[in-house]
Formats: sequence, C-alpha cells, structure tokens
Amino acid sequence: MKNLKVMIVDDSSFSIAFLKSMIEKKGFEVVATAMNIKEAVEQANEKKPDLITMDMTLPDGDGIECSRAILKQAKDTKIIAISSMMDEEIIKNAKKVGIKAYLQKPVDQNEFDSVIEKLFAGEELYRSLKDNFEEAFKESIFSYLKRSIGGNISIESDSLNVASTRKSSGMSVAIGIIGQHSGRFIVDLSDEMSLNMVKRILGDENKSIDDAVEFSGEFSNIITGNACSLLNQIVWT
Repeated sequence: MKNLKVMIVDDSSFSIAFLKSMIEKKGFEVVATAMNIKEAVEQANEKKPDLITMDMTLPDGDGIECSRAILKQAKDTKIIAISSMMDEEIIKNAKKVGIKAYLQKPVDQNEFDSVIEKLFAGEELYRSLKDNFEEAFKESIFSYLKRSIGGNISIESDSLNVASTRKSSGMSVAIGIIGQHSGRFIVDLSDEMSLNMVKRILGDENKSIDDAVEFSGEFSNIITGNACSLLNQIVWT
C-alpha cells in the first residue's frame, strides 16, 4: 500500500488541498486532481490511479456519473465517494455503480485510514498467498511423505498451478479451502500409486482399492490443512 497512486476529484480547490494533505500523510502519491467529469475521465485513463476520492457534486454532472464513466475503462480502480451530505439514496446508487465506500465532509483522518485499510488489505493478503501458496503445498506434501514413508523424497514438478484440464489418472480428490480468499486443492493419484502408498504407510500388503480411496481422501485433507497452516504463519507474522 505504500506505493498507492491516488487521484482526487473535487470541484473545490480547498477540498483538494485538504484531501491531498491527508493522503500524503499516509505516504501515498497524489498523481492527479480533477475538478469536473471530463478532466477526471481523462486523468484516470492517463494516470491509472489505484484509488480515487470522488466528490458527489461536480459542475458538469455528479460523482456517480463520473465514477460510472471511469469504471467502464478501469474496473479495478477503487473509488471512495466524499460528500457533505449523507443521503441514503445517493449511497445506495453509489454502491450500485461500484463505489466502494462513502465518507462525509469534513473527512476524519482516522476514518479515512480505516477505509483504506479495508479496501486494500485484502489485495495485499491475496498477493502474499499467491506468492507463497506453491511452496507451502510442496513443503506440506514433502513433510507428509517423509514422515509417513521415509527414504529419499523429491518433488520434480515445476509448478503446482496447472490451469489446463486433464484426464484423471485414477482417483481425484478435491478439497475446498474457505476463508477471505477461498479456493480448492485437487489431488490426482493413479489407483496403483494410492494403493502402494497405503500399503507402505500401514505396513499391510492386504489393503484393497477401497482402503486406497479412503486413504486418498485423508491424505488430501492433511496436505491441505498443513499447507494452509503454513500460509497462515507466513501472511500473519
């Protein structure tokens, strides 16, 4: 969030100066200002800000109209509505168009900071998970196999993030992951591999394919739980 690029849209030069001071106290960069819809749309397309503070009253329209025009071109841009009025109908319409938050003038620094944290904390968490999930799952698989089977264990796959669809080699188990950023982990094993693993781990050559199916489910569940625990340690410490 330290490199956040911000644009201020307001028809008051005093309000622009006030918000600019508040934004820069957070260490963010104000990359553009605009006093009407035309300027705002042009500046948003050129500067591509991460965040826009949007006055609800502009000389050539309103903040909702302006936000709609900007979000058509830059749907990922976060917009905070800022107005002297707290009107329920305006707030409702603002949410419909894609405005993420609504603050009343004069804006309080603590309230502004809180809104920013809520808007961007989820994105930082997602980036951290995206950067670390593959190593966490590799470590979880490696640790499980090392403890349960022993010997020389290595993981040769270049990436666990395989987007293509492929035919199952035997049995597949999908584990759902819940939380702020949900997802799923799919384990695909051949019948032979799963059966050999359960025989090796339990030391019993008389295990059947039904035992292998049950093992595959528990194996997948443990791997996923351990990987998510590793990720929690990484992103929350």
